Order: sequence, then C-alpha cells, then structure tokens
Amino acid sequence: MTTPLTADELRRRNATRKIFQIALVTRDLERSMKSWVDNLGIGPWTVLTFTEESVRHLKVDAQPVTVPFKFLIAIATVGDIDFELIQPVYGPTIYEEFLQRRGEGLHHIKEKIAENDLDQVIADYAAKGIGVLQTGWFDVDVHYYMDTEPKLDFIFELGNCPRLELPVGSYSTYPAE
Repeated sequence: MTTPLTADELRRRNATRKIFQIALVTRDLERSMKSWVDNLGIGPWTVLTFTEESVRHLKVDAQPVTVPFKFLIAIATVGDIDFELIQPVYGPTIYEEFLQRRGEGLHHIKEKIAENDLDQVIADYAAKGIGVLQTGWFDVDVHYYMDTEPKLDFIFELGNCPRLELPVGSYSTYPAE
C-alpha cells in the first residue's frame, strides 16, 4: 500500500502537470458542435475522421484492431484546453461501449506527458492496478486511455499531445470557414 501524498507534495507535483483535453462522447457530432457554438460560444471545431487508414497500431484491451473502424472527432481550443467531441461510427473502439453503458457525456480527461516519460508513467499506473483500455497513433500523436473509470467514474487519458500541422483537405471546420 502506498503512503498518501501530503498537501504540499500534491501542490509540488501538480504545479508542472498539464491537463490538455476534456472529451465527451456523442451520438450526433453535428448536433453537439452546434449546441456548443450556440450555447457556449465554443468553436470553431476542427473535424477529423479516424479510420484504419489514419490511426496506426490501434489496440483495444491490448488486442490489435484488425477490422475496419471509424469514429469522428471534433476539437475546439479554449485557452490552453482542447474540448473534444467523439462520435463512434463503426468498429471496435471504447466509445460505442461507453455510450451503451453510460450515454452521452464526459468520457475522458487527457494529461500531456513528455514522450520520453510515457512508458514510466504507464508503468506507474499499472503498479496501481490501472491498465490501458485503448491506444493508438494518429500522425505523431499517441493516446493511452487508462482504465480509471472504476475508481474515478471517468477515463483518464495520457498522451504526448503535439499540436499537429494538418494538411488542407484532411479535416473540415464547423462552422464552415
């Protein structure tokens, strides 16, 4: 059993951490983006399509995904935080299963971890009994969804979080430019 951290230890530890993203799952990406723009003034949204063509080494529950999959992601940046909306379309990802069990809403919070530190941080979580639910690469961006839902009621994601230079034509924008 680990010794709980003191308040001062927590302050020092958290002073340099970077929460990068808050993500929600939705059944209707366009409806959700419109609602965020109309009600919160949050946007514009960069909309990406993720398939076996654009995501490398996708694993769900440590098993390589070998069948077609598709999910849509929309990202809007507010200050230093990215909001992400995810709509599963088909194939094995953790998003549809989450929607079936919990419905639309908060799916994960993502912390930026230096790429050189990711293996150690994942090992530290594993030592606490927290494994990886899903992982994969999009361009130079890697994600690790940690199995924190039983302990926290949401998934905690780790990743290197680079700002990607997306080629024109590889995404759309909502509202349109």
